[in-house]
Amino acid sequence: MKTKIKLKTKIKLCGFKYIEDINFASSLDIDYLGMIFVKNLPRTIDINVAHVATKICKANNIKTVGVFLNQDVKEISEVLKNVDLDFIQLHGNENYRDYLQLEKPIIKRMSISEWERSPMSYSSNKEYMTLIDSSNEKMYGGTGQTFDWNLLPCSNPELLFIAGGLKPDNILSLLKLCTPYCVDVSSGIESRVGHKDHTLMSKFVNKVRTYNEE
Repeated sequence: MKTKIKLKTKIKLCGFKYIEDINFASSLDIDYLGMIFVKNLPRTIDINVAHVATKICKANNIKTVGVFLNQDVKEISEVLKNVDLDFIQLHGNENYRDYLQLEKPIIKRMSISEWERSPMSYSSNKEYMTLIDSSNEKMYGGTGQTFDWNLLPCSNPELLFIAGGLKPDNILSLLKLCTPYCVDVSSGIESRVGHKDHTLMSKFVNKVRTYNEE
């Protein structure tokens, strides 16, 4: 009988805006670091800080993800001129095809309610990766709200990013139910909005890595 190999879950910590938090995150065993480039949000990062952040992350083999919300190609292009992002995350109602010209790998958000209405739109093709998040009519993310993980696709969950209310106290419950390609956390590792808690970051990463090693 073949032994099932447990894949190492990727970890994305998101919503960074301060260098001291980025420096600490880069010392952890993570795969992606996300920064928000939507104007006038509590977690919006300064462009100069983001420029430095990409250098820190590249030195530590961490991929950087720029999060955008219904912003046009021109606006994202301007960001890319100053910030050498590895991925762009489309977090609104965008058609991903409009952004292929940017020649950056794309992560496309889908709310769990959108998934329920149209599960066949979940894509694992080479054009973009899918991030499933909780549903909220007023906010696109960072709500701290979970969703019913039993609604997640049974096949190929390893091809998905999963977000929405994840934190050190509940991450093992998700991983025991399914093993997504990547777990994505923002508010669950904060002391207050925009300010990352270094202890919570460490606990989250350690719980995922310990589970992977069991």
